[in-house]
Amino acid sequence: MENSAIKFSQRKIKKNYRSITGHFPSIKNNTSISFESKLEKALFLSLEFDNEVISYQEQPQIEICINGKDKIYSADCYSKRSKNSNKKDSIIEVKYTNEIEKRKDYFEKKFEAAKTSANKLNLDFEIYTEKIHSEIYLDNLDFLYRYKLQPIENKYKDQILKILNKKNKISAFDLANLVSENPIEYGLISNCIWDLVCREKLKTNLELSKITMNSLVELSYE
Repeated sequence: MENSAIKFSQRKIKKNYRSITGHFPSIKNNTSISFESKLEKALFLSLEFDNEVISYQEQPQIEICINGKDKIYSADCYSKRSKNSNKKDSIIEVKYTNEIEKRKDYFEKKFEAAKTSANKLNLDFEIYTEKIHSEIYLDNLDFLYRYKLQPIENKYKDQILKILNKKNKISAFDLANLVSENPIEYGLISNCIWDLVCREKLKTNLELSKITMNSLVELSYE
């Protein structure tokens, strides 16, 4: 995180009955990132699957000007992108839409000021709400993330890819049974299929429905 105009405060997680707080195990940052809401956790999870994002950090602070007065603005996340990305690094505010609507004028001024300051720093300013990603999509990312956290030895990889090279789309269940009809191996093969989806060697529709062995999978062509 080399932009010297951005400061990072030490976030202290306060437990309360209204929000879900905790620490998210980030692979990209090789550390745990604290979150203060379910929505923040969802953002961090989505960033782990964004191939253009190389790292991110919570609680970035930049100087903004509102009503002629300079103030320190604490956003929720700073994401750093790879050099070949078409997007800039970003300052990200995480807010539920109903929170924004309750104080619409206040947030419009605040976010416009943040956008202006971010632009001067050659950064994008983004607002992440619950409308960005569906619950189904996030649940599927959460399921796949375990294969990032705990990589497996994928001894069925070549067989799976060879079968799918001859097929268009096939259910994960049928694919597993084409690899082996031995019920003892079924669980291992299933894990290998989802490991390949996580690694983007295979793909499935993460928006359509919750991932099951009935989900259709196919080769992911780069």
